[in-house]
Amino acid sequence: MQTQPLLPLQILVGEGEMGDLTRAFDWANSPVGPIESWPQSLRTIVSMILSSKFPMFLWWGDDLIQFYNDAYRPSLGNHGKHPNALGQRGEECWPEIWPTIKPLIDQVLAGGEATWSENQLIPIYRNGRLEDVYWTFSYTPVLNELNQVSGVLVVCQETTGMVTREESRQQLLASFEQSPVAIAIISEANLTIRMANPFYGQLVGRPFNDLIGKPLLDVLPELRGQGFDQLLKEVIATGVPYIAPEVAVQILRENKLETIYIDLTYQPQREADGSISGVLVVATDVTKQVTARQKVEESEARYRALSADLDEKVQERTQQLQASIQDLQRSNQNLQQFAYIASHDLQEPLRKIQQFGDLLKDRFITELGEGIDYLDRMQLAAVRMSTLIRDLLAFSRVSISQNKAVSVSLTGVVNVVLSDLDIRIEETGALLTVDPLPTIIGDPSQLEQLFQNLLSNALKFRQMNQAGALANPVILVSNQRVAAVDLPTSIIPSRIVKAYHRIDVTDNGIGFDDKYVDRIFQVFQRLHGKNEFAGTGIGLAICEKIVANHGGAITARSQPNKGATFSIYFPATNR
Repeated sequence: MQTQPLLPLQILVGEGEMGDLTRAFDWANSPVGPIESWPQSLRTIVSMILSSKFPMFLWWGDDLIQFYNDAYRPSLGNHGKHPNALGQRGEECWPEIWPTIKPLIDQVLAGGEATWSENQLIPIYRNGRLEDVYWTFSYTPVLNELNQVSGVLVVCQETTGMVTREESRQQLLASFEQSPVAIAIISEANLTIRMANPFYGQLVGRPFNDLIGKPLLDVLPELRGQGFDQLLKEVIATGVPYIAPEVAVQILRENKLETIYIDLTYQPQREADGSISGVLVVATDVTKQVTARQKVEESEARYRALSADLDEKVQERTQQLQASIQDLQRSNQNLQQFAYIASHDLQEPLRKIQQFGDLLKDRFITELGEGIDYLDRMQLAAVRMSTLIRDLLAFSRVSISQNKAVSVSLTGVVNVVLSDLDIRIEETGALLTVDPLPTIIGDPSQLEQLFQNLLSNALKFRQMNQAGALANPVILVSNQRVAAVDLPTSIIPSRIVKAYHRIDVTDNGIGFDDKYVDRIFQVFQRLHGKNEFAGTGIGLAICEKIVANHGGAITARSQPNKGATFSIYFPATNR
């Protein structure tokens, strides 16, 4: 009797999803061909895989076409390679791990022995991302009818969960051992120390390994009578944690009983059934903090004892200061009265000398004859006296006045001064250059007086040109920012800040010898005769006072007949 050929469904056995998918797959368009043309060895191994409850995977033929069963299916994830992995070439399915597994496959195909790997990390793409996956697996050769290796059977088990749990346990153990606080686990039976970390041993003054497995009061007998064993038993009995800060403990360390302070936590340890098997002890040494606080409290007590005496002395000093302030106020009032007298009473006789001199000239010029010369000298002396009184008054006002402390544009100040001096500038043919200047905090009227004096001097102290005539003044007002650390050693501002504005007023005038640089800022100091240049010798002293009032400093550098530069340093602010 002639045997009928088996249909594909009869040739290939195996239940479940993968059995159905494998039989329904269009193998005719794959390198292995239709199922009925498969060699018996392939049909047998595929049927065995599909029937197995253990995860299995097969690569077959030169193209390493893939087969796998329902038990292996979960390892491919929910959004990964399934179901496309069925019938797919191995290299196309596993590009992310092919460099790792292909040498193992080649080893088996070449007739080598089967391989075995345990808990091997082989990341694969699944669930929409590349995941770290651990496997325990073997690669086994599959022989065809000619006793040749035609495939590689993979029998495997994913061990990711087990490895991860072990890693977590190892990490937890490492954290326990390396924790910077003292940790121990004390079991319910006889309060035995089941575990302890090095910091716990350090806290109690014993090697931590000598404590493990021994009852608490046997290895730390000094704890008897301090109540810690009773607290542990209470936590075990009630399941209620015990938490207390700055607990005083007497402990024997280096054969010396000493008192330490700890932040203490007793946390009950529960088993799966809810029973309490022990207590987790966490202790942080706060001895240094407590003793430091105690010292502070002792110091505060001493300070409080001195406080009454100090308050009394402060009140006494305050009264003295108030008296000094009142004296200063009276002094200022006297100075203001002097200023009034200087500006009115002292000036009045001088005005009379001027007026009567003019009357004598008008009415008795013929009778005076040569006496008119004496009259002119008298009036000139009165003018100089009036100017001197006026300058002294200005100097005293600058010395006692308080800055208004408003925001002042130095560019605006200089422009006002130049406007006041426009006739003098035109008469002398002066050439002035003014760089952009900063804004500072100060008194506008004092700053105008400062630049008025400096620019007037630059216009006044002119030298002769080669033709024997007075040279046209050339004046430059420039600005730069200077860090405090870069100030010349000779500059000592009256206020210390991080940076300063340096304003230079440079001229081409007659100059002076540098050895007189300190002298020129003193009252009544003149380097030239009054017949050469008019003035009282007070102007630069006023400048020095104004700059000091603004927290700065002023200096000068010069050489005879080579002009002069006056440098002003103002504190730079962010306002």
